[in-house]
Amino acid sequence: MVEKVPRTKPGRVASLDVSRGLLLITSVTSASVLAPRPGWLVHARWLGFTPYDLIFPLFVTMSGVGMAFAYRNRVSFWVTLRRFDVLTVVGIIYGAVAVGEYSWDHLRLTGTLQLYAALVALLAFAHVLARRWWMWMGLTLALASGYTYFLHSFAATCVGNELTTYCNPSGTYDTLLLGSHMYAGGTLGHDPEGIFGIIGALITAMVGTSAGHLLVHLRNRRPERVVPALLAWAGAVGVYGVVLELWVPWIKRLWTPPFGLISAALGVAVMAVVYQIVDARRPAHSEPPPCASPFIALGRNSLLVYFGSHLLVDVLARWGEPSIAVRIAETVTLGLPFPLGFVFLNLAAWWGLSLVLHKFKVYIHA
Repeated sequence: MVEKVPRTKPGRVASLDVSRGLLLITSVTSASVLAPRPGWLVHARWLGFTPYDLIFPLFVTMSGVGMAFAYRNRVSFWVTLRRFDVLTVVGIIYGAVAVGEYSWDHLRLTGTLQLYAALVALLAFAHVLARRWWMWMGLTLALASGYTYFLHSFAATCVGNELTTYCNPSGTYDTLLLGSHMYAGGTLGHDPEGIFGIIGALITAMVGTSAGHLLVHLRNRRPERVVPALLAWAGAVGVYGVVLELWVPWIKRLWTPPFGLISAALGVAVMAVVYQIVDARRPAHSEPPPCASPFIALGRNSLLVYFGSHLLVDVLARWGEPSIAVRIAETVTLGLPFPLGFVFLNLAAWWGLSLVLHKFKVYIHA
């Protein structure tokens, strides 16, 4: 008689937290560079993107991977609703504090946290429709194709058949819906975190969710195939992003599908490399290597560190003349050129806070 041995459930994928931790290092340090900032640390004005433009999409990609782990089993509707409500309300408050404008006329209703809230709700709903990795891949590529077709068709109505700052769907529909409560009060002619920013970000997140479901599927069946499969998915997504660029350009401000796919492909590739180093060669229930622990501590509180570090710098850079941030940077130089001392001090503060929270198993979630 042959006894069937049940498969054991794999432990937590530490590489996701490590990948988030590595991303947060770039996020916290780049956000801490005071003005005047170099060109590669400033958002692209319209066409194309800069290295700084990749940071939030990489965070969205990793969040998509995490959603695959969280929602592979059904999550209560009320839990999802609570997450959406908390992220939306905190996002509106966050935006008001960041710019120091609290009146209704200047209140911004969109923002990165509100966009993140929409992604949580949409990904949760999509899990009702798709439960397997190949379904997620199909939905992702279908949405990218459909959104590209829409943008290409809209561009045909513009002068020169090109999307511009004065002729784009965000400027038309976000302005109609939100008026002055959009990015920069609507003066720039688009909202990177409005309706169409959410659609583009959803494509990026779905690439990550597809990768997460693929990882879960293979990890306890064919673990040796996890990394090749993730790299293959990243390669396919990146190539498709290049192909779609024939119809719609890379525009981070609109989060067009070519930009969304290529940034997500980079995120999945990073995740695959980190998985090979951290998870691929250790037993499913064993502890990750000690060297990974500091990055895991940072990654487990990614939401707090990502948004908290940006908000703190925004506030410190606005108060006083010269600002508190500048005075700290001039005082705490650490023997480095201005403002690198402030950059490392900020990183050390958030990393130290993450280590303390991790020690006591305190994790800030919506």
